[in-house]
Amino acid sequence: MTTTTNTSWPTPVGVAALLDDVLHTDPAHPRPALRYLRRKPGRGLVAVYGDAREEMYTVTVDETAAAGHQAAAGHQAAAPGHEKATTGRVSAVSVTADPTYLADADGSVVHIDRLGVTIQRFPHDERLPGLEAAVHPVPGDPVWTALAAVLSADGSEEVELRAVSAVPLRYKPGDRCVLRYRLEGQGSAGGRVTGSVIGKLYRTVEQAHDATTLAERLWSLQGDRPWAPRPLGSVDPLPLVLTEDLGSASDTPPTVMGTEVVRMGAVSAHAAVEAAAAALADLHLGGTAQPETPQRTGAQEAVKAVNRAATIGRYVPELADRAAALGRAVGAALESSTPQGFRPSHGSYKPSQLLHRDGAVLLVDFDQFCLADPALDLGYFLAYLRPPGLWYHRAGTRAWFEDAAATFLTGYASAARARGMGQDELDGALRRSHVYEAALLLKIAARRPNRLHSARPGEVRALLEEVAACLDEGAAVDKASAGRQG
Repeated sequence: MTTTTNTSWPTPVGVAALLDDVLHTDPAHPRPALRYLRRKPGRGLVAVYGDAREEMYTVTVDETAAAGHQAAAGHQAAAPGHEKATTGRVSAVSVTADPTYLADADGSVVHIDRLGVTIQRFPHDERLPGLEAAVHPVPGDPVWTALAAVLSADGSEEVELRAVSAVPLRYKPGDRCVLRYRLEGQGSAGGRVTGSVIGKLYRTVEQAHDATTLAERLWSLQGDRPWAPRPLGSVDPLPLVLTEDLGSASDTPPTVMGTEVVRMGAVSAHAAVEAAAAALADLHLGGTAQPETPQRTGAQEAVKAVNRAATIGRYVPELADRAAALGRAVGAALESSTPQGFRPSHGSYKPSQLLHRDGAVLLVDFDQFCLADPALDLGYFLAYLRPPGLWYHRAGTRAWFEDAAATFLTGYASAARARGMGQDELDGALRRSHVYEAALLLKIAARRPNRLHSARPGEVRALLEEVAACLDEGAAVDKASAGRQG
């Protein structure tokens, strides 16, 4: 197959065209659907096609190509007898010389050096070298041994692990992968024993050990109302961490993602928001941080806000001046913020990082755990609480958001006071939450062009209006507070 489209890196069309060339896509065997697309500074472009339960391919474009060196993505050079690719464990071959080599375990990676492109078939990942062993454990290896111990953990009988299936839940190529392991074994009494466990694979063993230590500390502080999964240890020498499986939507009672319940139209949305606020207060007042826990300061967040505003300006030039002005204003407000002290913080607290089960909230993904102004987590949640229809001024979205935001802040204030936070510290965190909310809205606005989606000027303009409104709200709260103190 010869692709005749002429375009430049990086574009979704160009990436898809190259994958078509490599896979020999035809109407009878269409290219897998695009699942993930993002470009990050220093990391280039990453696109993921397909489903790991069937077939999944990762296409990466290195930073040199993604930075605009205009390598043609027309791929006439990818026609038979032209462009050469180097495959893992396979000598140089024409990209389209063998229509089956990507399906072969010995040909799971293709390098096209001229274009700065690497194509890999899951679970092969050159930047995440433990992935294949984590996805396909075999009897006697460290992963299999650790999973067998989990299945026998209750001690009621000896259990022989007979079968393991690993289903990817979240995968960030070259970074990490979350897997659900389904386990099946036979007990010493002859009965069938089943179970499941969650595994999270990191790039390094140090990351895995740090994650395990934090998970154990969080678990030890929860008492009789758990709000984080129980840690089950790490799997040396792989950078793999095991935790309890908190369940899925098919279980009884069902466990669902926060985005399924903390949303406009959900019957129990406000109850879920209240529960999220109480769980956040538990974390902030839990004393879970250690001296080596990284800090996130207002000054650091200020730099991010200015950079995000610049990103918006590059992709939506007509809004560059407005974005830059708001970025400077947010940055100045963050730099001048003075919390009474830093609290243990999630660092990425939003509905998608929560699980809801039987009225309880469970927090996941503590990879951004830090010491920070409590306002960081508050602002994070508020920014991501907005329904997408708000950017298009759809009926009812504004009223729903304002009601839900008030529920969240009121619920947090009540829970934080009950757990011992002083009123002055609480009032300050609530005031500053609007500034952090503005900063995170800039992140949301800048994220779309980073993922190479359409810039959608109208949507970005609406987001910038929200940023300005948050700054106004913060200033109004500050003024009212100063008046009360005077």
